[in-house]
Amino acid sequence: MNPLVFLGICFGPLALVVSYLFTAATGPSVPPWADAAGQAIRLYGTAAAVVVGPLALHADRLDLARESDWVPSPVYYLVAIPFLSIPIAFIYLIRRLTAA
Repeated sequence: MNPLVFLGICFGPLALVVSYLFTAATGPSVPPWADAAGQAIRLYGTAAAVVVGPLALHADRLDLARESDWVPSPVYYLVAIPFLSIPIAFIYLIRRLTAA
């Protein structure tokens, strides 16, 4: 599997996790910019993930169609939906790394 495809499929879940790490921190030692940074990461990361995830998945599906018998279901394109992308990316990568 191409590392860029792996990163593209994981981009949506990673953007959500990183944004929540910024916004979930509270207390006097947390810099005031952390909340704004987390919100910006969530907004722009989610917008980019809607495009990057399905494109990476499509590229990987094309490679798999040429190389192996397993062609992933189009249902995996639901990776574009922000919170649904976490379990779908996990399931896809497990199936991809064990089947192909």
